[in-house]
Amino acid sequence: MPLTPFAIFLVLASAAFCVAQTHNPPEQREANRSVIASGRLLGNREVQQVLVSRTDGTVRLVIESLTSPRKIIWETNSRNGETKIDSVRLVDLDGDGIPELITLWWKGDNSVLRAFHWDTLRRAFAEIGSDEEIDKVHSYRIVESRTGRTKTLAVAASTESNAGPATREYALRHSRLVRTREMDTKATLDSGIEGQAIISPSHPGPIRQGESGTTPYKTAIVVWSTVDGREVARVETGTDGRFRIALKPGSYRVGPPQQTGRFLPRASEETVTVTAGNFAKVTINFDSGMR
Repeated sequence: MPLTPFAIFLVLASAAFCVAQTHNPPEQREANRSVIASGRLLGNREVQQVLVSRTDGTVRLVIESLTSPRKIIWETNSRNGETKIDSVRLVDLDGDGIPELITLWWKGDNSVLRAFHWDTLRRAFAEIGSDEEIDKVHSYRIVESRTGRTKTLAVAASTESNAGPATREYALRHSRLVRTREMDTKATLDSGIEGQAIISPSHPGPIRQGESGTTPYKTAIVVWSTVDGREVARVETGTDGRFRIALKPGSYRVGPPQQTGRFLPRASEETVTVTAGNFAKVTINFDSGMR
């Protein structure tokens, strides 16, 4: 039986609607997703991935299962378009075999440390509270206990005084981050790495006479141990590109956060040796990709 003109219109309209639903949204969602880390966040054999996405001015931190079909287990977000998340680490602070999710949330020049973990009783992810807001963070590092079972966070943050950043140690106790001590600034800053991140070319086209072609670069810098490859510190440079990280004597690799794919700007890693009582100096050169 032949189709009437009205029936033909309905068939074509339905087909167009289905195409729009099944093709365009997934492409738009994937374009704004960036996988940051992966691990066994629930304490079992399943692996989950942590990703950051930005859509319509909303920044989302998402934990997604890798089982088929994939599904979102948990997420939190900030509706402020200036917010960015550029530090995510998985660290088992209390030694229960389930890693905590440590993050730095930046808004302008201020950074706030936020931590999350899997609550086995509630069977859900929850933000770890603290007795004080851990903000104005310059850098943080993981400190292992003498037994090796638990770890603490040594956080260098600005204070109201002009004495520079203070380093405070936080431990995870009863699902809260508790300050255990104010670490001696002089003792914690007697050795480490200091330097500057620069980027070039600073603008497209030829470099004029008298121009250096380079400029300071505000970015994240990561330090890895050359012994076992683990990340030991992460810091955000200043607007002048400079950074300073307190570290024990040893050999380290310094560079930008590791990413897969052809990302720009990009920089190579530098290997430095830290000796007691000294700060090793290093320059991280970023290629902007401008030609």
